[in-house]
Amino acid sequence: MFLKSAENVLDILFLWEKEKAEELGLNEISQLTGINKSTVYKILQSLKNRNVIEQNESTKKYKLGVGLIQLSSHVLKNLDLREIAHPLLKQLAYMCENTVTLGIKSGKNLIFIDRIDGRDNVRFFCDIGKVTPFNGGAAAKALLAHLKEDEIKEIIDDMEHQKFTHKTKDRDEIIKEIEIIRRDGYSISDEEVDIGVLAIGAPIFDYTGAAIGGVAIAGIKQTFTQESFRINKKLLLEYSSMISKRMGYFENK
Repeated sequence: MFLKSAENVLDILFLWEKEKAEELGLNEISQLTGINKSTVYKILQSLKNRNVIEQNESTKKYKLGVGLIQLSSHVLKNLDLREIAHPLLKQLAYMCENTVTLGIKSGKNLIFIDRIDGRDNVRFFCDIGKVTPFNGGAAAKALLAHLKEDEIKEIIDDMEHQKFTHKTKDRDEIIKEIEIIRRDGYSISDEEVDIGVLAIGAPIFDYTGAAIGGVAIAGIKQTFTQESFRINKKLLLEYSSMISKRMGYFENK
């Protein structure tokens, strides 16, 4: 039933493109899709409430709305980030010999959109497509710390504490850590998501100066000597800065 309902919504949304029409009436949509008029009406009202569909008050016909533009611009922005960052992430993974991940904000969580495995090819939590709360690792914390204050407050207020290990930070600890991350320019996740794994994270900014992503280097904790940590941190900050610059960010802007 759920799958059929989803197919009905998609059939309706793609109808304007299929028919090359600017506006379509309720009866037209029902006839062209084969979906009964009552169901079409309910779907249109739901889409209209989300600005995905608009209704012409004069003709009472429907057309695609600005909500689709908002969705598409969000997708395009994130795809551009991954496309621009990927070659640099590959270089970074090669140079640091550890796994490198890239995540973006998805609602009140972080979702990983890219991952380059390191020398040891160790399987961590952060696979592509994985969603994690903002207390879930270095990339998430680096991004969280550099979001706008109202965004941070909203995320923190609604944060459901997911404890990955006994070292996972709770809400109060995350709040305290935000200022440290801002001061240092990077975050650390010390076995907070996977036991035996250490990660360093840094934010990525766009042309407006807004934080749009978090990149992290993760590896087996035992391999992170004081010197290797220093080198990895230096590489991470250099490459996250390069990605930000390619996204149009200038620090003195």
